[in-house]
Formats: sequence, structure tokens, C-alpha cells
Amino acid sequence: MKLKALFEQSGGLYFACKVSGHADYSEEDPSGQILCAAVSSAMQLTCNTLTECFHAQAEISQNADPGVQNLLSLRLCRPDSVQSEILHGLLIHFQALSEDFPGQMTVQCRDAK
Repeated sequence: MKLKALFEQSGGLYFACKVSGHADYSEEDPSGQILCAAVSSAMQLTCNTLTECFHAQAEISQNADPGVQNLLSLRLCRPDSVQSEILHGLLIHFQALSEDFPGQMTVQCRDAK
């Protein structure tokens, strides 16, 4: 299994991020555990920054879909340019992690319709 991160944007503003799955790891190669911890920590930091520091209204859920293992989801209710750039920073961080842990994580962006 691998981690999958999906970012959504509309009108040039990022407004959502969903991360699902789990990175593979073994006793011989625990790097997947490190990646999962980094992703979880980054999601928690981003959620807390947006909701507690910037008082953004957001829908945050964990394992909301019983068919998906380890699902974390953040959706801004009314994103502004600052909130969008915070999500953009998370996107850049996840892209760097996917390069640091090749084959363990995919990062995608899509425009909402």
C-alpha cells in the first residue's frame, strides 16, 4: 500500500486536502513509518494553524470513509488567499516527501468542477 494525497483547488484557491493509505515498511526498512509520521504531523500542524491561528472554518475528518484505511481530510468552508497558501505550503511539503520516499507516496492536484 502507499500514501495518496489529493489537493483540490477552485478559482486559483486551494481549499481541500485528503490523505489516505499507509506507506509500506518492514523491520529492515522502517522508512514508511517515518513517512507516515511526517505526513500525519504535517496534516495536524496545517489543521491547527488554519483553525486555531487563522480561525478558518473547516471540515476535518479522520477515517470518515469505512472503505478507506487511514483517511485524513481537510476542507476549508470559505477559503481566502492566505488559507489557500497555507494549503499550498502543505502541497509543496508533500511533494518533497514523495521525492524523498520514492514509490511510497503520490501527490495529485485537481480543479474542482
